[in-house]
Amino acid sequence: MVKLPVWELGLIILIPLALAWAARPYAQRKLVESAPPLRQPLRQFQMDLTLFLAGGLGSAVVMFAAYHYPLIQSGMKLVLGIFTVGLFAGLDMALARERAIIRRALAGDAWYEPPRRIVTMTRKFSLVALLILALSTAIILLVMVRDLNWLATQELNLLTLDELGRSVLAEILFVMGFLTVMVTNLVVSYTRNLRILFNLQTKILENVTNGDLSSRVPVTTSDELGLIAGHTNAMIVSLREGERMRDGLRIAREVQQHFLPHRAPQMPRLDIAGVSLFSDETGGDFYDFVACEADNCGQMAVAVGDVSGHGIGAALLMAAGRAVIRQNATTPGSATENIRRANMHLSRDIGDTGRFMTLFFAVIDPVNERITWVNAGHQPPQFYDPATDEFSELKGRDIPLGVEPDWMYHERVMDMPRPGQILCICTDGVWEARNGRGEMFGRDRIRAILREDRDRTAEEIVRAVCDRVLEFTGPGRREDDLTLVIVKGVAR
Repeated sequence: MVKLPVWELGLIILIPLALAWAARPYAQRKLVESAPPLRQPLRQFQMDLTLFLAGGLGSAVVMFAAYHYPLIQSGMKLVLGIFTVGLFAGLDMALARERAIIRRALAGDAWYEPPRRIVTMTRKFSLVALLILALSTAIILLVMVRDLNWLATQELNLLTLDELGRSVLAEILFVMGFLTVMVTNLVVSYTRNLRILFNLQTKILENVTNGDLSSRVPVTTSDELGLIAGHTNAMIVSLREGERMRDGLRIAREVQQHFLPHRAPQMPRLDIAGVSLFSDETGGDFYDFVACEADNCGQMAVAVGDVSGHGIGAALLMAAGRAVIRQNATTPGSATENIRRANMHLSRDIGDTGRFMTLFFAVIDPVNERITWVNAGHQPPQFYDPATDEFSELKGRDIPLGVEPDWMYHERVMDMPRPGQILCICTDGVWEARNGRGEMFGRDRIRAILREDRDRTAEEIVRAVCDRVLEFTGPGRREDDLTLVIVKGVAR
């Protein structure tokens, strides 16, 4: 077996590697760049490692064919060394490919969905660590086997043993130094990628914290960082949808608030005020004052309604119910006829939804000084007479609107409130408001407020009731809307 000079051995190693490197651009276009971005780093690693391995095998074959070096012993040692270099080179090239994908993503060419297949960091670290450990162990064993074979050809004495020890130590230090440099280079390269990804993720999350939802995190890896980025993007999309929905709800609230009366009506011998406070962005309560459109009529209808449920559905039904009631209230006919027509139309629209609307509807006739009212399943209004300090309730036996289209409603007639008398019409959001202990506000507290504030204006009584209810429930979100109308008799 011929002993090769260093330059010739170098040519035997470099020429196959150069040929493999020349084929690299073509292989990279076909195998790496054609793959999905998240798969490209792995393809890059596989391609570069394969090219190094092919170059090593080519060198081993040349040494066997031209110089008769043993293919198993010398050839495999050479292949193992080149494979080790190829492993580190392939890992470094894969990290560089990942870095290029990150830069392209930052430039706008990005994927934002979570990776379909996850390769965990622990799995990648474990595989790399096992490969490095196995290669370093194999190389050190080969070095020791070679030195022991050399020792077998020498005479055993202290000099040869000392020379063997120094040789083994130097070769082990060289191998460990080489592996340390390669591992350090990988750590630095991987740290660069991690720093870019962490900085990007942190910046986007800071923007989200500050209310900026215009950016998303590019998904550039198929590990936990890519999964976190994908779910962060899903969160941002959900927040955008929530913000869009809140904008729509704010507009709906503005529109719904516009439905409510902007000012109290002026009627002889009456002081009237009302308010409606929604528990959500939109509400299912309403109150309205509908003036008679006939000439010299002078009558006015007061409607207070409460739709079952909360949210958008209740708000839509409230708008539809208000429109139907308002339309029928302006047409000729009695109070019961107006409510019957409104119920018929509303039942056809919402009959299959399971929703309904309670309603108290009263027509005030100042000429005849009387009020004709219909209670369609609503909380009984409270009528207070301070002269006798007595309360009465305007109870009804009719069902809510939207349940039975053919229901025949019944009307009652009462005298218009005399000076000091108070009619309080409210929804169950006032009656059933609860505090932190689960206690309801209840009828007795409403009556106590009416009694204490009997000398105040209708507007002041409305404000007093609202303040007491809000104080009773405490801070936080209320469970139901709060709607209240006060009709108080005043002197001529």
